[in-house]
Formats: sequence, C-alpha cells, structure tokens
Amino acid sequence: MSQTTGYGCYMRVRTKPHKRDEFVRLILELRRQALANEPATLFFEFFQAADSNEFVFLEGFVDESAQQRHQQAPYHLAMSEAGWACLDGQPTIEFMKPAR
Repeated sequence: MSQTTGYGCYMRVRTKPHKRDEFVRLILELRRQALANEPATLFFEFFQAADSNEFVFLEGFVDESAQQRHQQAPYHLAMSEAGWACLDGQPTIEFMKPAR
C-alpha cells in the first residue's frame, strides 16, 4: 500500500470552558473551507478528547508547501486570531513526514 500523505500536522489544544462552542464553530468552518477549497489538503480530522474542552486535529497534506498554503488561506487567517483567543494555555503542535 502506498502512502499519499507527504506532510502531516498533529495539534492538541485545550479551550477555555466559556469559549468551547465558539472554538468548535470556528474549526468546523475552517475544516469545511479547507476540504472544499484545498485539493492538496488530503484530510482534516477534528476530534474531542475525553475532556470536553480538549481537542485533537490531524491534518494531512500532499507536501509541506500545501500545509503552508493552508495556513495562509484567507479563511484561515480570518479565523486565526479568534481561534487562538479561545485556547487555555499553549497547544501541542507537531509536524510530521512519512516514515521511511
């Protein structure tokens, strides 16, 4: 089986309890926009952890430049400040390449 994802991103965040619903709304819209407008974004998964204020993202891109284009997309930039304002503490972010 061949691996098609050339670059990935893992992100784990905790939201402020009163900002949880706003954060979910923002990320679901970002996910919708990314999957509709970015053919080089292969997947964008958004999970709630056991704690209702913790979330995990898994994103896959054809390559690193596709991930960078995703971060610079107008809809990503437009929601970014509001999304960061929802967080409680620092996120864990890890960028990954396929194992060889």
